[in-house]
Order: sequence, then structure tokens, then C-alpha cells
Amino acid sequence: MIDQNQVESFKKIAEQAGLSGVAYIDFNPNAGLVRLKLSVTPVEGQGLLTSNFATVLAQASQMFGLQVKVHEDQGEKAGARP
Repeated sequence: MIDQNQVESFKKIAEQAGLSGVAYIDFNPNAGLVRLKLSVTPVEGQGLLTSNFATVLAQASQMFGLQVKVHEDQGEKAGARP
């Protein structure tokens, strides 16, 4: 698990990069569902931070022995289809 020193370290990095915002987490343990919505300021940092979250989630899943399949939607709106 991440300890408090690591949390503070990551906070400092984000602060230096000028990133702030809100993470909305919606989950249903019985259904195995986890949904994350990030609202990042400045908006230019949102894509990178979202990609980084997806990478961390994929790596954590692999650490639990799960097979990981990732789909990246390039649409402008959530749920958009090409």
C-alpha cells in the first residue's frame, strides 16, 4: 500500500505541475464495477492524468493476477463511438 510519505510526494509533484481537480469514484463491489471520472485543471492535463490512472489501474490488476484488457475511447465525449 502507499504510505503517507508517498501520498505527500505525489501531491507535491502534482502541485509543481499545476494540476488540481476532482476524482469521482463510483463502484459496486457485488457487480465488480469501478468507474472513475476525473475533472482536472488545467484541462490540458486531463488526458495525461487519465491515461496515467488507467496505466496504474492496469498494473494493480496485474499484481492481483488478473488478465487486463484495455480499450481507449478517442471520442470527444464520454461513451462516444467512432
